[in-house]
Formats: sequence, C-alpha cells, structure tokens
Amino acid sequence: DNTTGGPTTGVAAGTRPSVCTSIDPFDFRSRAAMGRYSSTAVAALLSLPSARGFTASLDRKTNARHDLLLHSSAVEGSSVTSGSAPQATKRKLGLLTFDLDDTLYPIEPVLNEANTAFASAMSGFGYDGIEPDDIVQAGKEIRADVTTEVTGKTDSDPLRPATVNHKEIRLAAIRKEMEQFILQMKLKQTAEDWATEIESLTTPVRNSAEKWARSTVHSSVVQAVYQQWEMERHHSAERHLFPDAISALKEIKTDHPDVIVGAVTDGSANPMLMVFSLMPLFDFSISWEDDLDNIKEQFQELSTTESADDLSWIYRLAVEKGKEMSQISSEIKNKAGDDEDFEWCWIHVGDDLAFDVGGAKTMGAKTILVDLDQMYGQTARLRVDGTKPAWSTESDDQLTAHQRMAQNAIDKVDARINHLHQLPETINELLKGEQD
Repeated sequence: DNTTGGPTTGVAAGTRPSVCTSIDPFDFRSRAAMGRYSSTAVAALLSLPSARGFTASLDRKTNARHDLLLHSSAVEGSSVTSGSAPQATKRKLGLLTFDLDDTLYPIEPVLNEANTAFASAMSGFGYDGIEPDDIVQAGKEIRADVTTEVTGKTDSDPLRPATVNHKEIRLAAIRKEMEQFILQMKLKQTAEDWATEIESLTTPVRNSAEKWARSTVHSSVVQAVYQQWEMERHHSAERHLFPDAISALKEIKTDHPDVIVGAVTDGSANPMLMVFSLMPLFDFSISWEDDLDNIKEQFQELSTTESADDLSWIYRLAVEKGKEMSQISSEIKNKAGDDEDFEWCWIHVGDDLAFDVGGAKTMGAKTILVDLDQMYGQTARLRVDGTKPAWSTESDDQLTAHQRMAQNAIDKVDARINHLHQLPETINELLKGEQD
C-alpha cells in the first residue's frame, strides 16, 4: 500500500521508499511516516494503556528487522566484492575414452574361446580337423610375410592383405586354412586316381591343385567363418568382464552425467556389439579395424608404428567425435552455453603404455594406466618386458618397437590403478588436481 502524497519523513515526496529502508507496514509509527495516518491520531492511539505493551513489542520487532537488513546489506556487499576477484576455471570431464582388451576384460581367454568358435565354424562348412590354434599360427605366418613393401602394393592377392590390422590378418588366416585343406584333399584325390603317392605328384600337378584350391574358396564363406569368430569374441568378452568394470563405469556416469564415453582400440572389439553389458554405457567406438576407406588419409599402419606420434591420428578422431557428440548432447538437453564456465577435459584409460598412454598423450589427454593385480589375468603388458603373449601375432621386430615405445611412455602416465573400482575416484582426483 504505497502512497505518493501527504507529508513524509526520510523519503522524498512522490518517490517509493528504498527496499533497504527499515519500514514496518504493521508499525503505526512507520505508517505515519509514510503519510497514511496523521501524527495526532497516532499519538492518541499510542497513549492508550493497552497499546503500551504492544508498542514495546513493535520496538523489538523493528530493531530486529533493522539488524537483519543491515546484516543482509553487509553480506550482499561482501559477495559483490568477492565476486569481482578472478575465479579459477572449473574442469569438467567432457570425454572419457577406454581401451578394451585387457582393460575391461582379459584378452587371453576371450581369444581362446573365439578361436574355438572358429574351428567349430570351419567344421560346419566341411573343413574338419582344424584346431583352434591353427588360426593363430596362420596369422603369425601371414604377418611375418607381410612387409612394408608388400603393404604398399595394390595387388589382389587375398593372402597378402593391404592393411596389417587384426581383421585382415584373420581373414587371410581363415582363407589360408581353407585353401590348405582343399589342396590336401585335391592332392590326395589326384594321387588315388593315378594310383601313386602324393609325394610322387609332379610340380605342374601341384601348381594346378593350388589354383584349384584358390578358386574353390569363396570370400562369402571366409566372411561367414570370421563373423562366427567375431561374434564369439564379443560374447566371450561380456562373460569375462572384470568384476568391477560395470559398477565403475556406472559410478563414473553418475558422477559425470554429461560425459561422452568412447572406445579407442587397436583390436576388433566394439562395445556397441556387447549389448548386454557395455553398449548402454558407451557412446561411440573408434578402431583401427573400422572404415579404413573413409580414413585412409590419416591411417597409419599399426604394424609400422615406431613412435607415439604415429598413433595421434586415431586419438584425433576420438577427440573430434567426442566434442561433436558433447555439443549435440548439450543442444538436446537445452544446455548449450552452460559449459562456457568450464574447461572441457579428456581422460584416456588403458593397459598399454605404448598405444594407450603414449598415443593419447600426443593429443593432450590425461592418462590412467590400468596396471591390474595378477588376479585379473592381464597378459598384453608382458610385451613391456619383451615377452610375446601366446595369442599375439606380432613379429619380433614389431615386438621390439612396441617395447621401445612403452619405455618412452612411462613418464607420460598421469595416474595408475591396480583395481578397476579405483577408477571413479582416480578420475575425480585428476580433475581436482587440475583445478588446484
């Protein structure tokens, strides 16, 4: 009930009182000051005996309100002063990327079970007697045979893949096992037809039998066997996930609800194919195996990498993908512009000093080395000491280069964990350390 006419005290005529002015609308004296009542009427009311106790109470209330206003004014002034001081930029986890093999599950049992599925699939197509380890041995032979010069060739020999990644090596290994099986069958049949021993067959006959074997193996059958291998690889990975992997990922997503989570791997693993475990927790995956035709300008052969800089291209793709998805997510949530007060941070988690720590560091990531206790069964880290795991198809020269890169990356580790349940806290500590 503000008035603009009549006599006033402490407030200029025709203006509203300041919000910081101590005026109690229930205090008759204040109302008189605002011009609502005449001073004579107020004096008469206050002179009544019944009003004396009431006015004493009003005095206490008025003084209390006055003190509260003075305190609020002081606090407000203080906040303005402190707000003018420069504030430290807060860090926000914008992108979290993972290696998969031997980081979230042990690679050795996963590959063993996938190789068993390979042998079973081969038998289903009539290639009996092939053992699970045969694909590993064939892969080693093919990788050893592929040199840098061959890699640069554009010939169509299916046993000499144009790219030296795990998928191409395994496809070539599957084809090689099929051709060897058909070749032996054809030589045996020819020897029986000629009533002679296989060893007695002439070179021209053998060459013709090899051509027959090559022409008989169809690429669709090779792909079908590989699909069985790859399907079992992902099912096995889900069965062998480290016990605290899922709970750690869920805790991270709770602590950082806007984080984009991606996989960066040199293998054929893809969390988007692990429907019952990792898929709901990941946003994207980038691998040496994926869409090579689309990224050939940046692609660096994994087998020819000699320094961490050779790995930067795949991490560059990961950062670009992460920032793109982060921007889209903000737009969907109608939070565009809310991150201007935060510094967007990226952390990469992996078990490999050379490829994970060294590679990610070239693009500015904070790195967490997953160096787990023996109970987890990691085997890829054996390469740091120059030991080749049984499942590896690396050549000796590649192993030596890998070991050298790992040694060079030791001082690039920002944090190290030996249990996955330590990961959420370690991430928070890295972000906090950056702010401090």
